[in-house]
Amino acid sequence: MKVLDMERMKISVFSEYRRKIKVIKELEDILSEEERKQARNDFHAKRLPRPCGLTIHTGVGCDYACSYCYIPDMGFPFKAKPYPLTGKQLAYAVATNPSVATGSYGTFLAFGSVTEPFLKSTFKKTFQYIENVVKYLGNPIQISTKSYISLNDAFELRRVSNGKLSFLVTIITLKHYNVLEPKAPSPELRFETLYNLEKAGFKPVLFLRPIMPGINDDEIEDIFAKAETYGVRRILIGSFRVTNRILMKLSTLNLDISKITSRLRRKPKGNEQVPIVIADIKERVVKIANKYGIKVYFQACQVCSEDYNVPCWLPCTTKYKCTHNIEIIYDTDEVKEFLTTLGFKVRKVVDSPHALVIYGDISKHIASFLRWIIKKKVIVKRF
Repeated sequence: MKVLDMERMKISVFSEYRRKIKVIKELEDILSEEERKQARNDFHAKRLPRPCGLTIHTGVGCDYACSYCYIPDMGFPFKAKPYPLTGKQLAYAVATNPSVATGSYGTFLAFGSVTEPFLKSTFKKTFQYIENVVKYLGNPIQISTKSYISLNDAFELRRVSNGKLSFLVTIITLKHYNVLEPKAPSPELRFETLYNLEKAGFKPVLFLRPIMPGINDDEIEDIFAKAETYGVRRILIGSFRVTNRILMKLSTLNLDISKITSRLRRKPKGNEQVPIVIADIKERVVKIANKYGIKVYFQACQVCSEDYNVPCWLPCTTKYKCTHNIEIIYDTDEVKEFLTTLGFKVRKVVDSPHALVIYGDISKHIASFLRWIIKKKVIVKRF
């Protein structure tokens, strides 16, 4: 798409920062001193966003205990409990995070990283968090799930979200789910989830992750064929990160892991997560998707960007680019003034097609805030 075809949107970093401060003050008037303190000390108020956005935890741990899951290697149990913050506290914690930009063009918020958002123990908390994020923050929300969502619940999600959420529904196998995902809802129920979310007005995406060579890669066309019968038109392809514990777990299930280990970038150390090389398999998936007329994505942020029609700061590294039609325009002199006002020493700010280069000494949190505002990579060159 040519720049001339794009809507140009002028962004003021001062205005976006004032928006953030206004939200913080609004919530401070509602929360007690004890509630504010708990929220400010929470990891949501401190954690740096990932490229896909800031991960939002509606719980800790997950009951599904899928055999390929890495959360135990991160210190999380295979038993979920709801997150302790209330909805307003969560919104406050996110707003006070110096790395986060609020608003419809702000930092993406990713639900479903270290827990399943729609377990019995996390279900109500997820609705509560979505409702308060929408009410106070307005940030784009993306949800990754393996759960069954009924039609009634899908319409309730539509109500609390004002009709806009980006959904990823994970389906990776039709034959081996009893082995790989014995405690999760069946693929059939997850296809029904996709159907129910579509009926409620969302545009859910089938999340094909992880792709496990020698285990589920021979099922890809069967999954696409099944997806077509449910009207699925979009699929996100994800890779596979393994740990020593995951490899051992798959072996004990009598699954052939030789094709996985042969594709490892290196042998994992301790609890380290190491990706496997599957570029060739992804290309095969694209060919199958083309056969069924299904659109393919390679990054979760691509889906969220398209669903909310907002740009993403992460430069796409594949030929399958985001399809948003908005170009962010900003003033480098204002950026420099903004950083100086915050007390940072900045010599100059230089714009380039793919990055904003700041010659100065600014924190990684403010760099993150800026990249979500201007939707461009920020490079800091200290002097």
